[in-house]
Amino acid sequence: MIKFESISQLRNWLEMNGVDLECWGQGDSKSVEDLWQEITSGETQIQENPPLRVVHVVNIIVRNGDKILVEGSQKIARNQVRYRGLPPAEKIKPGEGYIDAAIRGLKEELQINPDRIRIISSGDEPQSSIHESQSYPGLRSQYIIYNVEVKIDNLPDNDFWTNERNIGDPVRQHHWKWEPLE
Repeated sequence: MIKFESISQLRNWLEMNGVDLECWGQGDSKSVEDLWQEITSGETQIQENPPLRVVHVVNIIVRNGDKILVEGSQKIARNQVRYRGLPPAEKIKPGEGYIDAAIRGLKEELQINPDRIRIISSGDEPQSSIHESQSYPGLRSQYIIYNVEVKIDNLPDNDFWTNERNIGDPVRQHHWKWEPLE
């Protein structure tokens, strides 16, 4: 894995490896600064050959009868809306277990007190997926994905919004909704 000393070194490395940064920070994409923050926080690592962003993620399935909780959209820092349509997920930090990351993510994004979260099931073997990142166009990403199913008491039955409280996160608000389990 590559260690970068500065954001300008990261930017130069991306450009030297053919990543077109012109559309980064526009529309649904994040900026080089956002990637730098992911790297410095330990949420993301960069592999040199081939160029690859490596992210360990936990997908969190929150059930309510025959429905699951889905993040419908996000309001991001530039007053833009990014449509998601995905269950909650959290990047796993160095030294953190995937269940701990799931609980942290629910606390951060849904403002859920951990004592309201019951783990229903979890898979020990992660899955791996490699594809171009929606957040960072032109940069292939490997997602090492763990799954956890939880039950949370007293969530709203209808759509609801939460505010992101993690300082420095480009996401400002999360829109949550219940969708039929497929």
